[in-house]
Amino acid sequence: MITARSGSGPELSEAHVKRVKALRITAGTVAGVASLALALALTLTPESFGLPPSPALYEKVRAEERGLEGIVVAWALLAVPVGGLLQTPVARLRGARITAGWALLAGYWLYVLLVAVAAWQVQGLLPPPDGPGKSGGLFGALTALALATPVCAACSGAVFRPVPGEHGDTLGGQVRGHLATVALLSWCFNGVFVGMLIGKNFGLPRSGSFAMFFPGGLLWGFHAGAALGMLIGARLQRAPEARAATTDAAASLARTATALLLCCLCVAQLGWILPAWAVALGGFPALIALFTLASRSERLGRWVEFRTLELPKGGFD
Repeated sequence: MITARSGSGPELSEAHVKRVKALRITAGTVAGVASLALALALTLTPESFGLPPSPALYEKVRAEERGLEGIVVAWALLAVPVGGLLQTPVARLRGARITAGWALLAGYWLYVLLVAVAAWQVQGLLPPPDGPGKSGGLFGALTALALATPVCAACSGAVFRPVPGEHGDTLGGQVRGHLATVALLSWCFNGVFVGMLIGKNFGLPRSGSFAMFFPGGLLWGFHAGAALGMLIGARLQRAPEARAATTDAAASLARTATALLLCCLCVAQLGWILPAWAVALGGFPALIALFTLASRSERLGRWVEFRTLELPKGGFD
């Protein structure tokens, strides 16, 4: 479970809360669909908007067979401001902070733009367009995962934080708490993908890649990403106790990720003597045995620990 704590605003009637919730869902849905339709129109029929029918950037994206990823990026760049526009009236009904919300939206839009630039630069590290990772494959999945969290935050209206309430949370604390939660979610998703991507392309030996892909890549990648997300969350906290607790949690997650990765590497070496299907079957019980032994051994338990991901309460003020 991933949670972040913030103050609550004034008490509202149940009917008002339900009405605002329905409006948030409606605005988010409309924002997602409308921005997707606009992205498709801009990328497939740019001449309808007075743009050249074949801009140089479009031609370059098509030449690399990255059209689907281009649509995903265009959708994300449009969804963030469109979601903000449609959620602003709802945020006023909620009594949320509008200015701070748009500051976060501006930051998320720049993040999406940087992801697009970075994705274009590293696409050569992923399978070539004529391989299994061509448009709609691994590269597209990586791009979508990296952009999913800011788009969801914008379209759901989560960027508009409530006015500090009875718990005395400051606006700065609310914003930092929100950023920490976004960082944790983003890196959990990104860690899962990177771990499984490494496993899929593992080649030492090739028959051992199944032990590195699933569930190994999913588990150690998730813990590694969570560790990085928690570390970012620790840097955003002001309270020394909360920062220390979050840093300790990040270190624990990093140790678990390391132990899981080593376990997967050891199982993968069976690929030198066993067929791929035998290595794949051996990956599951090996990881179960690792967690079982960790619960019984104090020394191993320091390296393999099952944790609930939670950002400490009141640490962002």
